[in-house]
Amino acid sequence: MIKLSFHPYVLKPLTSLNSVSTGASRSGALFKVEWPDGNIGYADLHPWTELGDDSLEKQIEGLRKGKISRMMEQTIWLARKDALLRKAGKTFLTAGEKVRNNFLVSNVDEIIPGYLDDVKRQGFSTIKLKVGRNLKDEATAITRIAAADLKIRLDFNGLGSWQTFEKFMTNLSPNERAWIEYVEDPFPYDKAAWAEAKKLIKIAIDAPYAKVDWDNLQKAPFDIVVIKPAKMDVDQAIERCMKFNLKATVTSYMDHPVGVMHALAIAMECKQNHPSIMLDAGCLTHRCYQMDSFSAEMNTQGPFIAGVKGKGIGFDRLLGALPWQSLN
Repeated sequence: MIKLSFHPYVLKPLTSLNSVSTGASRSGALFKVEWPDGNIGYADLHPWTELGDDSLEKQIEGLRKGKISRMMEQTIWLARKDALLRKAGKTFLTAGEKVRNNFLVSNVDEIIPGYLDDVKRQGFSTIKLKVGRNLKDEATAITRIAAADLKIRLDFNGLGSWQTFEKFMTNLSPNERAWIEYVEDPFPYDKAAWAEAKKLIKIAIDAPYAKVDWDNLQKAPFDIVVIKPAKMDVDQAIERCMKFNLKATVTSYMDHPVGVMHALAIAMECKQNHPSIMLDAGCLTHRCYQMDSFSAEMNTQGPFIAGVKGKGIGFDRLLGALPWQSLN
């Protein structure tokens, strides 16, 4: 029987994170998982109730009753990977090819004069832009990003409608659309409507992934799967990408730096094993929050995470010093 301990935490956003959230502080919990074989690993649990996840309190209460949520299954799976690396005295960053990440812009107000020039100087080639709050200003931002010769990923977080999306996309110039790599969750999932949207631009699926009738799907109404290891069966997602000839990108879940490092580890693993499928990742979301002791230990070099102190996913000293609360 495994032993579970947890440590609640709070992250403080620097700005509103997306079109479904405010700038309020966000809660999650780190988990310490101990196996009978003596291995110990760590992982994160950071629900987004705005996107349909059960609350942290509900998932922890379920654990006390012996019920494990899908997210908690992933937390334990990731902790096991961390534990095995720690046992071997290794860090995932010493193996595999580096993974390039996109630059995340949560709010178009961040794009002030000189901003995009600085992003390019850091070595980024792709910007992911959270949209759906002010389409006029967001269209202006797309014009500026395209003019800076940066690839664009748009994320609507499933808001709006097919009609709004169609109007927005057709109002962009052909040159601006050419710089858009994909549009994520353009509006609530509807197979037929998404198939129409796919005719305008490449579409990526994220939040509605679990709503897809994969067993009876003949042709996917999207081009890319956004793999979030924090809540998705990664191996199954890769198998589906291969079956339907889809591309994939691994992203963190706007969660704790521990979750960010786990996502990056999976991104590196996927790129090494499936290079023809994988696009650049999106694992630099720790920058969306005020710096804390964990994010301060992450060494980033432009679009790459270059290192973190410790074994496994790192943070040995910080994790060892936390006051863990036992669940069982």
